[in-house]
Amino acid sequence: MNAKNYLCCSLITILLAGCTPSPKVLEDIQLVQTIGYDYVNGEEFEGTAGSSNIPPGEQSLPVNDVFSATGKTSKRIRQKIQAEAARPIVVGRVGLVIFNKELAEHGIEKQIDSLQRNPSIGRKLLLVVSKEKAKDIIDSNYSQSDSVSQYLIDVVEQNLEATIPEINLHRFLVHYYSKDADPFLPLIEKQGKHLKVSGMGIFKEDKLVDTISFGDAYIFKILYEKFRRGQFEVELSGGEDVSLENLSSKPKIKVDKRNGKYIATFKVKVNGRAMEGVDLDLTDKKTIERIEKAVEKEITERAEKMIKRFQELDTDPLGIGEKARQRSDFNRKEWKEQYSQMEIKIEAKVNAVQSGIIE
Repeated sequence: MNAKNYLCCSLITILLAGCTPSPKVLEDIQLVQTIGYDYVNGEEFEGTAGSSNIPPGEQSLPVNDVFSATGKTSKRIRQKIQAEAARPIVVGRVGLVIFNKELAEHGIEKQIDSLQRNPSIGRKLLLVVSKEKAKDIIDSNYSQSDSVSQYLIDVVEQNLEATIPEINLHRFLVHYYSKDADPFLPLIEKQGKHLKVSGMGIFKEDKLVDTISFGDAYIFKILYEKFRRGQFEVELSGGEDVSLENLSSKPKIKVDKRNGKYIATFKVKVNGRAMEGVDLDLTDKKTIERIEKAVEKEITERAEKMIKRFQELDTDPLGIGEKARQRSDFNRKEWKEQYSQMEIKIEAKVNAVQSGIIE
């Protein structure tokens, strides 16, 4: 290589090195994975950051580091937390944010605004409401080998696949800023040395106005989105218990307007396999028909009761208003006035595949 070429190569190397951002070494930072918010009073709230570190050594287990502070803003809380941390606090890998139920009832506008304005936080961030203090959820030992933060994230993620409608920061914000829908979040609670998803929190704008059970959350999911996992249990008229393993569910919302009155209809198709029927012949066609009718009745009755509750609270987490808005004759004022009393029908169609038959 001649001197001219050598000089060019050296210059390119220097320029490339200058354009590359300096990497952060994990050992030199405090990587926050979970954040919790708790109610203190009308002006202040408590923020908790959960971080896991693995000490040097081949057999070392993750160590849960928890930092908490109280303040009027998230920025002030971060400053206080950083003051007691030995390393720089980094929130770019946060996977879960927990809002305490009491805080959520008073409103989470401040916290949501802070999260969406932070460019280092991804839109797939998971959000939940906790029955206990968020600090107590994060600052606990659970019977698992992973880090506490990763355990909390895993519990929520697997329930989003099977039972709870899929929700993250992006989807929450879509409903939060919509004029024709309201947000919802999974509800979690501690059970001994475990964490469980126990239902859903229903919001009106930024305030928690109701909670629904784990079972009703599954009914909500059936009405809300297409999915392919889950299980539905029902008791037949003869007292027999049977389980329907859900293979697929596909909902549709139709909004009509007759004589100036809005009418909404949920059409739900559920295909499943009948399983675990005690003292039942699950290869018998008549038994399968009984199961189908029982599941249709259960879905319809529970869905109607749940939606009626939403109407009484004047909240629309199912986004019926979003569907109505697609009509050319949609009038938001009329819709708002009619929603709490309008007719909302459920049409459930269940197809139960006989156990033992392979399709």
